[in-house]
Amino acid sequence: MSNLSQRLLTAAVLAPIALALTWLGGWGLALLVAVAAVISQAELYALMRQAEMRPFIPLGLILGLLVVLHSRLNWVDPVLVIGGIALLVMFIFRKTDKPLEDAAGTVLGVFYPAFLLSFAIVLRDADGFPLMEMDGFWLMTGVLVGVWGADTFAYFAGRAFGRTKLLPTVSPKKTWEGAIGGFIGALVIITVFKVFAVPLLTWLDVAALGLCCGVAGPLGDLLVSRFKRSVGAKDSGTWLPGHGGLLDRLDAAIIAVPLATLYLDHVAQLF
Repeated sequence: MSNLSQRLLTAAVLAPIALALTWLGGWGLALLVAVAAVISQAELYALMRQAEMRPFIPLGLILGLLVVLHSRLNWVDPVLVIGGIALLVMFIFRKTDKPLEDAAGTVLGVFYPAFLLSFAIVLRDADGFPLMEMDGFWLMTGVLVGVWGADTFAYFAGRAFGRTKLLPTVSPKKTWEGAIGGFIGALVIITVFKVFAVPLLTWLDVAALGLCCGVAGPLGDLLVSRFKRSVGAKDSGTWLPGHGGLLDRLDAAIIAVPLATLYLDHVAQLF
């Protein structure tokens, strides 16, 4: 089976599950995001181990889980503070030749990807005037489809027109032509969502979300590529046929979703 066939089959199995939980929202989606964040965080820690770092994985994953569920658990703030301090204090006594690197790596995993992915829950829970009941679902779905659609547009545009390498030392196959095709694809997808699902979006909103999905999102892809290349890894994991690990699949969304959420909340002031 070709890599593209594997990617399509994996997406055909997982996409309906993710879409259904996004539609339902609530704790079902929160737990899905939490599981995805913790797995992605574990994959990042595995890459760190290949770089001969020793992040404190158990407590790091627990703090990552709590950070993701932060918006739904009122008691999390003091636990995060105490847990974060405990994590740092551990490196006073832990036997390691690189306490600074190991502590920094552990904390990085709590922020990226866990904290950044928590914005998916905030976006789905968006409510208040002028949003309608299901607008949070359509906004989150639009952003995610925009991110992954941009990746697809970039792939085919790169194959058809790609000539100029984007960052050959980081991702040799990516081209400027593919990146431009991905951005155009993101704009097209967000426009479709505006016209048919969320008409309250302005054209300025469409442009801003297009930038989040088609420009900022691919930066997340390049970031993970840089991480993997630094340790000679092809993928962050192997359990998603055709996609590698979960971090490979969510790398663009990890950057795009929080930026889109901040824009819609603080600039467009939709919720």
